Amino acid sequence: MKKGKRQGKRGGRLILHLFWLVWMILYVTLRWVLDNYGSVGLDEIIFHINMPLQGVSRDLTLDYIQKGLKPALMVWIVFLLLQLFPRRRRFELCVQTSWGERRFSLLPLKISPWVNLFFLICSYCFILEKADDSFQMTAYLAEQMGSSSLIEEEYVSPDEVNITFPEKKKNLICIYVESAETSAQDRKNGGLMEENLIPELTLLAKENISFSHSELIEGAAVAPDCTWTIAGLVAETAGIPLKLPANYNNVMGKYEYFLPGVVTLGDILETEGYHNYFMAGSDFSFGGRRKYYTTHGNYEIMDYDWAVRKGKLEPGYKVFWGFEDRKLFAFAKEELTKIAAQEEPFHFSLLTVDTHMPAGYVCEDCPDRYSSQYANVWACASEQIFSFVSWIQDQDFYQDTVIYICGDHLSMVRSFYGDNTKDDYLGQNKRKVYETFIHAVTEPLQEKGRRFTTMDMFPTVLASIGARIEGERLGLGTNLFSEEETLAEKYGYEFLFGELKKRSPFYDKELLYPKKDRKYIEKKDKTA
Repeated sequence: MKKGKRQGKRGGRLILHLFWLVWMILYVTLRWVLDNYGSVGLDEIIFHINMPLQGVSRDLTLDYIQKGLKPALMVWIVFLLLQLFPRRRRFELCVQTSWGERRFSLLPLKISPWVNLFFLICSYCFILEKADDSFQMTAYLAEQMGSSSLIEEEYVSPDEVNITFPEKKKNLICIYVESAETSAQDRKNGGLMEENLIPELTLLAKENISFSHSELIEGAAVAPDCTWTIAGLVAETAGIPLKLPANYNNVMGKYEYFLPGVVTLGDILETEGYHNYFMAGSDFSFGGRRKYYTTHGNYEIMDYDWAVRKGKLEPGYKVFWGFEDRKLFAFAKEELTKIAAQEEPFHFSLLTVDTHMPAGYVCEDCPDRYSSQYANVWACASEQIFSFVSWIQDQDFYQDTVIYICGDHLSMVRSFYGDNTKDDYLGQNKRKVYETFIHAVTEPLQEKGRRFTTMDMFPTVLASIGARIEGERLGLGTNLFSEEETLAEKYGYEFLFGELKKRSPFYDKELLYPKKDRKYIEKKDKTA
């Protein structure tokens, strides 16, 4: 009987030790996420948990192991060993000092299981409170319990309106800049910095079309569920947030479909005879990007794996997420020169990566002007983008080309822009996404100073290349070249974003599952 009790006690202690290990891993993971990403949304975390992690940066993985898992395991092992040593054993620590030898008696650490359990429960309560404060878990759960009809009432499917293109179609080049926000400018231009870190991007926005205030380059607000890369790209190319469905099977998480009920920019352009391309300096499978773009527009993907296959990189070469922007723009120039020689109109998108958290990537061209690495990376990114745009403007194909530049979402390095994180997505402060249109075929009919989100970029990009949209609205977006009211102007940021956070039965039913009667799918089938 005594032997059974001892074994039971040992089993109970082992379970407690395992719970302590889980707690330590959760704690260091929470600290690592907050240090590197800031208070990211719970929706983003759940989305990536349900997506394969293929393509994640090796540097980030190693950083998490070194700063997260390794310290947690070391502390836990030491604590476990002190608990497992027999009570009768003693250990002495001998320290040699200038005053002579000193000996200290070390006893095995023995803690009552009940005391251990009490502290364990308190520790889990602490981490839950910290997680709730950082990720707004309680608010998220409350929002998921409510539903909204706003998306059903306001969503305009491209299948249901007429979209007409000019006989002579314009090429489209989209430059999605990782984490680009107008906050990197100085205050007199609409930013939060004492000195403008991105003067070249400011110049491009001022000399071309940016739908901000006349004197300030303020940019586009970011709605909920549009706050990470693939969600930001969906917002700008489909005019909707990337909401998490109630059932992930065969929707996004399992990769058979990705928003199959949605018509996107790529779908429309492919139907109109465009060839779609997307270039990125990372593995494009990460976050479902490859599935989204290949099933919506049949994009030709040029990513890290493509560069390796084509022999554009030295064997074994990989930095940051794949290859740096310096190479991205060089490869883009090579490919654009070939693509422009073809007769069909083209849509060429590229996504930069050097300005990704936690501090950006410093390439050979980066200046050393500032004490902050992230500031230097942004200064370099601004120069590189400006140089790339200048190169495009010097090419023969530029006369038939429109350039669109926009950030994919706000920077996750929020501490870099100040401690104003609570209202980042309410549109009530200056943190907005950078946007500008170069060589657009039309001019805005309304004065600058509009209230808009990245979802409005979907119809606006189409209008910039000459497409005429019946009703001036697509998805939840409004053509900013028109005088039509945006949803942000109609409802205000706070109400609009509050409704978008809630569940949408219409979204789950109509946008996440295939439709048999999609106009653009039928057109593609006939021309295949």
